[in-house]
Amino acid sequence: MKTPRMLTCAAAWCFAGLTIAASPPAAGQQNSIRVEFTGDAARATVAGAFRNDGTLYVSLSDLVHIFSLSSFENPATRKLEVKRSSLRVKFAGGNPFVVITDQSGTQTVQQFPRNVIYAAGTYFVPLQSFLPLFPTVFGARAFFSPAENLLHVGGEPSSSVFDIPSVSFEPKANGLLIRIPSQKRLREYENWLRADGWLYVTIADAQADTAAINAMKPVAPVRRVLAIQSPTSVQLTFKLSGTIAASEVVSDESSNDLLVLVRTAAPEETVSAPPPSRTAPRASPPATPSREHDTRADLEGHRRQWQLDVIVLDAGHGGYDPGSIGVSGLKEKTVTLGVVLKLGRLITNNLPGVKVVYTRKDDRFVELDRRGTIANKAGGKLFISVHANSLKRKPNPTRGFEVYLLRPGRSEEAIAIAERENSVIELEEGYEARYQQLTEENFILVTMAQSAHVRASEMFADLTQREMAAKTGIPNRGVKQAGFYVLVGAAMPNVLVETAYLSNREDEKFLKSEAGQQKIAEALFRAITGYKLEYEKLLLEGKEIGGIE
Repeated sequence: MKTPRMLTCAAAWCFAGLTIAASPPAAGQQNSIRVEFTGDAARATVAGAFRNDGTLYVSLSDLVHIFSLSSFENPATRKLEVKRSSLRVKFAGGNPFVVITDQSGTQTVQQFPRNVIYAAGTYFVPLQSFLPLFPTVFGARAFFSPAENLLHVGGEPSSSVFDIPSVSFEPKANGLLIRIPSQKRLREYENWLRADGWLYVTIADAQADTAAINAMKPVAPVRRVLAIQSPTSVQLTFKLSGTIAASEVVSDESSNDLLVLVRTAAPEETVSAPPPSRTAPRASPPATPSREHDTRADLEGHRRQWQLDVIVLDAGHGGYDPGSIGVSGLKEKTVTLGVVLKLGRLITNNLPGVKVVYTRKDDRFVELDRRGTIANKAGGKLFISVHANSLKRKPNPTRGFEVYLLRPGRSEEAIAIAERENSVIELEEGYEARYQQLTEENFILVTMAQSAHVRASEMFADLTQREMAAKTGIPNRGVKQAGFYVLVGAAMPNVLVETAYLSNREDEKFLKSEAGQQKIAEALFRAITGYKLEYEKLLLEGKEIGGIE
């Protein structure tokens, strides 16, 4: 049971008993930062802080106390929920994901480049990555001055701090123009209009003044505006009323602004669902008063269509592609098939109504792009690709599992692993022509187009890492991002699991055993069952939003 707790980790003693990967501060090392409030000198205080591999971490627990917010901690799972007004924000020790829930129950998942650290009963967040979320969590702007070791709260930072200071609404005869002014040219952006009237605009590499935007009064047909900042992008969410025919985001040629064109349907216009894309499910037609009964049936059918009834299991490599080779000669293709077949049996025996589709069930070679095609044709709702990691030098002390999401890699290690897994395409006949469009620039656009499934993929990835850590005993190397070709074509939530390191004797021994493969399969199955419960809750939320009681 979660119990309320007032967190008061004083900077002078919060490092006592610190037992984390980073060493405690050495004598004379700075273990706090000053916090000052513009216009209120009496509130000046300090918050615990330390550096880990060059990254400055600040005590979230101290900040919660400084802002006098309510917080609830589950010590068993090392989770902290911070509540401000109608927003709830969840953090978890050893986890990079932050879950933000608004007053309607809609959740947004953001990711830090590094895990939240739990130590000495305190939660620490990477400060620079956390600053964009500061207005959301604490309702105030903040910026950090390294030279002064000072966190400034409130006031008016320089205009360069925010690329997007606000948004504006311009009603038109046939809809609405949403203008997103920007201080710089925005090059990567996309929008997604859901059938229930929620419009999501995601802009990469941009900082927004979320406090100012969230305080704006919307203009019809916009009913609500919500801005959520992450370290790498900002998401602007608009709740639209009435019958919306289409939406589009374009760049204003005369400025750096983005223009969101929202077109409402004329009374006599027949509104149809947008054509299906590689990544987005077919949307149900928006409601009109004359079609209310039919729309209820459409939405109910849409909800049934996206029940988690087909899971696609992908055993990496196969046939004349052995994958990585272990210290004692164990082949990656053998491990992945063993795990996948065991996982498939668990699903079939314990989840009635869920069909299992395999990209391969025996030792055969299957092209990377054909694996996604198999998943799409089967109507898959979740795609799990199973692999085993390895390093060139063998034996190697590095061990552990990793869970990957489809996005361009952020670290040299992630890029190297993706390159190794992607190199299998060179074994495919005519691969140059088949993969020629996956240039670096196009790949970024392809992965951004997966935004329709980001939330679900992140949720499953988080569950997977937790269950793998609890069930297998293999060290947890976390959830990461990399550009795996095998995930590109799967138009559904998807993850790639690197189960362990074949280049490590202990990991290889675990992967070679039937018992080890079974434990991995059971961990993945537990993640699937937890995901299924949460996934179906999201469908029910969509049902309520759609007006079905």
